Amino acid sequence: MLVGDGIGKTIITGSKSVGGGTTTFRSATVAAVGDGFIAQDITFRNTAGAKNHQAVALRSGSDLSVFYRCSFEGYQDTLYVHSDRQFYRECNIYGTVDFIFGNAAAVFQNCNIFARNPPNKVNTITAQGRTDANQNTGISIHNSRGFGRLGFETGPELG
Repeated sequence: MLVGDGIGKTIITGSKSVGGGTTTFRSATVAAVGDGFIAQDITFRNTAGAKNHQAVALRSGSDLSVFYRCSFEGYQDTLYVHSDRQFYRECNIYGTVDFIFGNAAAVFQNCNIFARNPPNKVNTITAQGRTDANQNTGISIHNSRGFGRLGFETGPELG
């Protein structure tokens, strides 16, 4: 369990990216892999910037993981809901291209989703990675708010 002092107060930051020579999977600032992982009141941030392509702030492969009042900040591929069952409540997610993606069964409830303005690209909020129609995975966004095409100067400063 990770418990911080609040969004924007407790910040875990990294800057690995595909543009910097790593893979999307390995670019994660934080990777949650143990079952039952819980995070509360923390900001997970990847500062690689839009020019460095895929750069993950958080990758979760933790079954029954819960994220409460957390912020996930980046550009392309911000939040990698890699696998298993995940729950996000009262979280903020910032990104540009496919910024919530993966093959988990993920529920986002009462969240704020901020689509940044990607230069010369179109925003895509989610990209589900299911390869088998029989899998019971998907991304569900419930009672949440979306904010579109925010300029890079809007929201948290990310280099």
